[in-house]
Amino acid sequence: MSAIRILCLIVIATLIAQIPEIQQRLVWERADILSGQWWRIVTGNLIHTNLAHIAMNLAALAALTFLHRQYYQMRSMVIMVWCMMVVIGLVMFLSPFDWYAGLSGVLHGLFVWGVVRDIQYKVPLGWPLLVGGFAKMSYEAYSGGDSVTAQMIEAGVAYQAHWAGAIVGLLFALLWKPSGDALEVKQKKLG
Repeated sequence: MSAIRILCLIVIATLIAQIPEIQQRLVWERADILSGQWWRIVTGNLIHTNLAHIAMNLAALAALTFLHRQYYQMRSMVIMVWCMMVVIGLVMFLSPFDWYAGLSGVLHGLFVWGVVRDIQYKVPLGWPLLVGGFAKMSYEAYSGGDSVTAQMIEAGVAYQAHWAGAIVGLLFALLWKPSGDALEVKQKKLG
């Protein structure tokens, strides 16, 4: 199964998670997690507040998939996305939120991972994108998040989740180089 298929499974799982009966059992809710429903740490990333929220997140996932598809490998993507979801869910315990929903933390992680890979392969826009991404997240932390986005998604912008995902993405890009990296294999075939 290719990494693109894994990302398609995320889309399918995200859409299924919006069914109200399922959503109630998956949402990241501090009280429910503390009462032993630990799976919500991960599944809360699949829940969204409304149609605008899910549309924004899935459009961003599609764009990132297109932008960095040459780096994707199934094994590394499964492990990386899983780690992002766990870390994001745990970091949210340090936030003032009692309730959290959305894939944006994972998206920030995939973005940072991809642009660091761009930098590693000397893609010219890698550095400006990385600096821009961290500037955006810094502004969110300073301002508390974009009020327009908060109105659209009918919830506060959880910049803590964005930072958690970005840091996991950065660590994966810097520390884990899977054997047979997709771009490296491609370059060897050409050279």
